[in-house]
Amino acid sequence: MTSRDFMLKGIDIRGLVIMDAGTGAANTTLWLASKLKEVGGGRIISIDNDPETFLDARRKLGELAGLVEFVEADLTCMPQIESESVDLIVCHATFCAVNNRPLKAVKALSEFYRTLKKGGWLIIEDEFPLPRASKPEEEVQVKRWQIYKSIAELVDGEHYTEIYPEELEFAGKLVGFKDIELRKFEGEPLSEDVMSEWREAMFKLINKIDDENLKQAFHKTTERIWRAYKEQGGIFPPYYTMRMRK
Repeated sequence: MTSRDFMLKGIDIRGLVIMDAGTGAANTTLWLASKLKEVGGGRIISIDNDPETFLDARRKLGELAGLVEFVEADLTCMPQIESESVDLIVCHATFCAVNNRPLKAVKALSEFYRTLKKGGWLIIEDEFPLPRASKPEEEVQVKRWQIYKSIAELVDGEHYTEIYPEELEFAGKLVGFKDIELRKFEGEPLSEDVMSEWREAMFKLINKIDDENLKQAFHKTTERIWRAYKEQGGIFPPYYTMRMRK
């Protein structure tokens, strides 16, 4: 069973109102819209705090954009979304971004719980935290994640933080969710698109550092990680899919 099969296992999505919690590159929005078209319709509310993502998302969706309403909001505070108005929430590769300060993940879970109808499902998919590589293929991913956290902490005082599934399960129960299910999946190869995007983002962050010595050191480290990827490739760490019901 693939992670996407597990996400929707036993859920009839015909006519549902589905929230894509984190538009981003709109890959999940596109997948959900395609599934709704297959079964005869429904509606998607695609949420992001950066409205600039919506233009590219509409282009990617094409005619499927008619099934989607784009809403600019922070997942920890969504007054635009009525209480108990959503049947299903899918949060793919986004929860670590929400969890950039202590307790923000709990705030997001509270908003998910508020907006879901009784009996509705929340599905979260994210990477397992990987503080150190467990095998050589993970070295590039671990190092690129560590350097991002270091630079972001220097520049902004906060950074994306993965959440362990057992902690997410505890927080979900604390908020009121039940029927929690978990599956683990193996990580896929790192693509050059992902690594190029990371490299560009790191250089932008590095240029915000005031200390010139630190700036040069981080530039060199970023380039070393990039060269290591070009020479040996790499893989994402394992990821998990968690389902919970209101």
